[in-house]
Amino acid sequence: MFYETPDIQFFSTIIYLVLILFSAVIAIMGSILIISFFTGRAINEKEEIVANRNIGMALVLGSFIWTIGRMCFETVKPTMNAWYSAYSAGFNIKTALKLTLGILGSQVIALIIGAVTIYISVKGLMIFTRGINEWEEIKNGNNAVAIIISVTVVVVGMFFESIISTIVVNLFDY
Repeated sequence: MFYETPDIQFFSTIIYLVLILFSAVIAIMGSILIISFFTGRAINEKEEIVANRNIGMALVLGSFIWTIGRMCFETVKPTMNAWYSAYSAGFNIKTALKLTLGILGSQVIALIIGAVTIYISVKGLMIFTRGINEWEEIKNGNNAVAIIISVTVVVVGMFFESIISTIVVNLFDY
């Protein structure tokens, strides 16, 4: 039977914090890449946010980070459950390798699903708002357009977020 000791609790907390940090880094980097993809690199989001103080660009980037971050965070829960199961069953190199590959794979899957979610959200919105160049409007400081894009991305992301754990558990046999 598996009994938690203070050592395993401390080590598990460290693993959990590292996974959360890893999720945040993936969310930030992935979001910047996605904005570059959408705008065809015509908008430098860092310049827009820092130099031009463009609130709209900050809102959109924030919604992308939030959506991908939530997707990545949802993969941490099954990973930690797998960690506890592996530890209680006896830890070996094969188990450690499987967990490491599962962690990396689940984060990549979360990034991909997050990117697809954002793509579907933004493209779907653009279908309804034909004739408006949303990215040019945001670049010109139109915060209303940025708010609509941001809310759309977050709401659609909330629907997809609920299934990410199930996908990870089934793909990595946790």
